[in-house]
Amino acid sequence: MLTALENRVVNLEESVGNMKETLELVEGRTDGFDLMEKKLRDFVLDSLDANAEKMNELVKSTTKKLAERDENLEDMVLAMKKEMEELKGELTIYKAALSNGMLSSKPK
Repeated sequence: MLTALENRVVNLEESVGNMKETLELVEGRTDGFDLMEKKLRDFVLDSLDANAEKMNELVKSTTKKLAERDENLEDMVLAMKKEMEELKGELTIYKAALSNGMLSSKPK
């Protein structure tokens, strides 16, 4: 019986040894995965940073163009308001002239 127990202990020690080898092998592979994960994370972050920079440049460019268009539109509105005031003035003059012409052409 002692021999059988000794054989079981030997088998158990061999199994533990095999498990240790397997564990070391798995740990070595997970270290590789950790390195791959870090490289992938760095790549994704770099890509996102590059895209964010491009998007910021695009937003700045678009904002600048919109501001220029806004200024142009404001100038156009001011010019149209000025022209409308001039036309109102002319209309008042024409109305007055027509009114005077009608008054002077009335039969007495």
